[in-house]
Amino acid sequence: MDNFTIFNLQTIAALLMAFFALKWFVIPKISHLPIKEALIPFVFLQGIRYLGMMFMVDHQIYDEFPKDLAFTIGVWDYSVAILALITTYALKVKWKFAIPLVWIFNIWGFADLMTALPRASALEFYNYDIGGIWWMSVIIGPITIISHIYIFIRLFQNLRKK
Repeated sequence: MDNFTIFNLQTIAALLMAFFALKWFVIPKISHLPIKEALIPFVFLQGIRYLGMMFMVDHQIYDEFPKDLAFTIGVWDYSVAILALITTYALKVKWKFAIPLVWIFNIWGFADLMTALPRASALEFYNYDIGGIWWMSVIIGPITIISHIYIFIRLFQNLRKK
């Protein structure tokens, strides 16, 4: 089996696991919570996006990987992580502008993924030495995607209630 197939099978498995964990175990526990409380764990989870800076670490990814893309992924992911922590705090203290901040955070973070993933995939990075970035891509990537989607769902539901 080639790397492309393995990578995609692992990513699909992670997406399914994250989806079913959310549907079966998490949503039943949080669906009744006010939006600010329900979103805290999903936004906080995105704080792990600091790991995207691994693309910028020497010898962590193959030498031919474009340095500008590595820098873009690393800095954008780090900015998402910082914004996630700020947004989590805003939600936790029930700041008046917490929900607009969640919108900004979620659009920024989702745009990061939707920009970086196709660019990295076009390079067929899974065929090269990518060290820990492999596991990060097939575990954390899918979980963050599912998390962003759930945040969007709750945000849109909240708009309809008003």
